[in-house]
Amino acid sequence: MLAAAVEHGAVVVPYGGGTNIARSLQLDPAEKRPIISLDTGLLSGLRELDEDSGLARVGGGMQGPALEEALNDRGWTLGHMPDSFTHSTVGGWAATRSSGMQSDKYGDIAGIVRGMTVVRPAGTVTLRPVPSESTGPSLREMFIGSEGRLGVITELWVQVHRLPAERVVVAYMYPEWKSAVAAIRQIAADEVPTTFVRISDGNETGFSLATQKAATTLKKKLEGKAQAGLWAVMRRRGWNTDQMCISYVCFEGLAADVAARRKAVDAIARRHGALSLGTGPGALYDQKKFDTPYLRDFLLEQDVMGDVSETAAPWSKLNGVHRAVYAAAEKAFAQLGRKGWIMSHLSHSYHAGACLYFTFAFKAGEKPDAEYALVKTAIQQAFVDAGGTLSHHHGVGMEHAPWMEQVVSTEGVALMRSLFDAADPGAHLNPGKVIDAPLTLFDSLE
Repeated sequence: MLAAAVEHGAVVVPYGGGTNIARSLQLDPAEKRPIISLDTGLLSGLRELDEDSGLARVGGGMQGPALEEALNDRGWTLGHMPDSFTHSTVGGWAATRSSGMQSDKYGDIAGIVRGMTVVRPAGTVTLRPVPSESTGPSLREMFIGSEGRLGVITELWVQVHRLPAERVVVAYMYPEWKSAVAAIRQIAADEVPTTFVRISDGNETGFSLATQKAATTLKKKLEGKAQAGLWAVMRRRGWNTDQMCISYVCFEGLAADVAARRKAVDAIARRHGALSLGTGPGALYDQKKFDTPYLRDFLLEQDVMGDVSETAAPWSKLNGVHRAVYAAAEKAFAQLGRKGWIMSHLSHSYHAGACLYFTFAFKAGEKPDAEYALVKTAIQQAFVDAGGTLSHHHGVGMEHAPWMEQVVSTEGVALMRSLFDAADPGAHLNPGKVIDAPLTLFDSLE
């Protein structure tokens, strides 16, 4: 099919679950050539499981829930769970360099993918699943994050893990953002094994509490009274309850290991002023973790523009990035002449730093495209100016392409351009992604 597309001058866009939010599926509105949307849905299935090596061979079009169910039935898990998990595909995760909310334990997709098959118009690239190799520049790394510009990922070998004997999510409440960040940095520095660690800042914590359902059962009413009592304790301690930050930490493994790791994190949390809220709120978070992204559709129906932007930065720059983004967003809202909302959480911790994930929203006016572009570009530029990257796990697409020179250098973009031009001289494979986007947010600015 790819060979025929090139022969007849068509453009091919690989389509997995359609969940990408960086415009990785969008083409130049001026494109005159035939456009083929290549649905990978039938390239599915758990095709092989090497239990000795913990490797699974999977069709590139297999969606997250189907893969987890197939693996779980045999006592295994992939552990990769991005917000888009319920609709996105394994091939799409690789093509956009995805990261799941459990990356602290299971790693990002770049570390999970061990081998792959990539179909190109002139032939097929097959990369065998080996633990490591020294065979020149990594072709595997080249295809991960390529967003369809180098070929179609049809099959992958991925690292899988035995299902844990026990899984516990514990919630903590910190008095304010800086102490919470310091605690998470300490957990990473002490190398306490966790599946995920997440902190919501004051705004996101307040949002989460404000969106709780009204108590209707006796149990919920009692829980509400207990929460009110806890808030009173916090105020007596001198906490500003508008600044407090809720944190969730997940532990997996044998019961003894989980208990030891939880004890270590409890001690770190206490040293940084936190109160443990136990497993109740953590279990609720675990149940609803995939629901939040769909708030955007509801907001759009109310003429509210809402979206997300995420970055990663070293620990030394993380708080500065957080402040810079808030300032940039508030300045953009002021330019629009209306009140907006922004909130953030920290996730995906590493030894060197972490991911910051921002959600923003504002009431749309007469020119929503221009208004959205103003806010989003302000946030993205703040990432780069404050020392972060333009995207930690959403990919580049067309939306983030204008900042590529700032984050990978002019020569880096030139090298990428040489690669794409040589691999696809006719620009038949999802052109305009990652670099040289024909349509950007700046086109919507006035």
